Amino acid sequence: MGENIVNIVEPPAISVILATRGDKAEFLKNCIESLKKQKFRNFEIIVVSKKFPKQLDDLFESEHIRFLEEKGSTLGAARNLGVMNAKGKLVSFIDDDAEASADWLDKISMTFSRFPSLCCLGGPHFTPQDESEKNPLKLVEGSFLEAHLQNTYFDKSAIGKIAGCNVTYKRSVFQDIGYLNENLKTCEDWEFNRRLVENRCSLRFDPDIWVLHHRQGLKHLFQNSSKLAPFYLSWKTFKLVRYEPLFAQFYATNLLFILLLVILFISQIFFVVLFLLLLVGYTIFTAVKTKTYNRKIFYFPLAIFLTIARILGFYFGLIKYAASKLHSLFARSASPVKHSSLSQSLQ
Repeated sequence: MGENIVNIVEPPAISVILATRGDKAEFLKNCIESLKKQKFRNFEIIVVSKKFPKQLDDLFESEHIRFLEEKGSTLGAARNLGVMNAKGKLVSFIDDDAEASADWLDKISMTFSRFPSLCCLGGPHFTPQDESEKNPLKLVEGSFLEAHLQNTYFDKSAIGKIAGCNVTYKRSVFQDIGYLNENLKTCEDWEFNRRLVENRCSLRFDPDIWVLHHRQGLKHLFQNSSKLAPFYLSWKTFKLVRYEPLFAQFYATNLLFILLLVILFISQIFFVVLFLLLLVGYTIFTAVKTKTYNRKIFYFPLAIFLTIARILGFYFGLIKYAASKLHSLFARSASPVKHSSLSQSLQ
């Protein structure tokens, strides 16, 4: 008597979602190759982009990689599309300019097994060592972030440290609290993490689960900072400053910037003294925090350029954001008048 044999294909345990514009071919190639080298094998890769990267066609010759074309305008929209098409119970986000360590998914899987109630797991994104050696500014930019990413953090203290270039969620949380905010041009990851905490979900930042992240320079920093206004103007974000030092640092830096401007107009000498004290203080703090006790500490004053790019970018974005809000307000107020005029002319 014959038996019907049915091949049952098990769904992947993890879906890695890689959202890209398709304009960073070399970075994207390195990212995909790092995923192919994972020790953990029960996963799929979902590449979401507006266009298919034809120059990397050979990399897509794998049953583990799927390509999705997206038509949204934000990173949140692209990642949401990936989540909606994911088959794994866990979904991991990584950027196209990041590279995963060989045991990245292995550690992610084991951590979720150890903590069944965990909803969100993130880790640091370090600057590649060769880039730090060649470019002092990238060393400083990496240190600026990495100084805060050496310990394990939980829930509210992890919100800002868990970034979209290295984070894993239970897929079920998207069904429970909704998807990423597609209206935000940046910080959609932090806003989602904030919602998780508000819904009493468990978050964990683990320094052992790391990726390498290529820094994109001052221009990218300025452009990204110009999109921060909606997130940092939120009262919900401001209330988190006592839990999340990265958020507190943002508000404190802007307050210091305004204070320095005021002092500059009052006393130029006092301004110079205070400015130098702040710069030396930051250099010592970063050196201790990153355990840097060599000639590289002389690079840390370059942080002034990064700080200026962030601050100017933010205020540039703030002006644009305020202008768009005013434009929308005037458009709404003018709309009834136009409708009324049109009705009268028809009568």
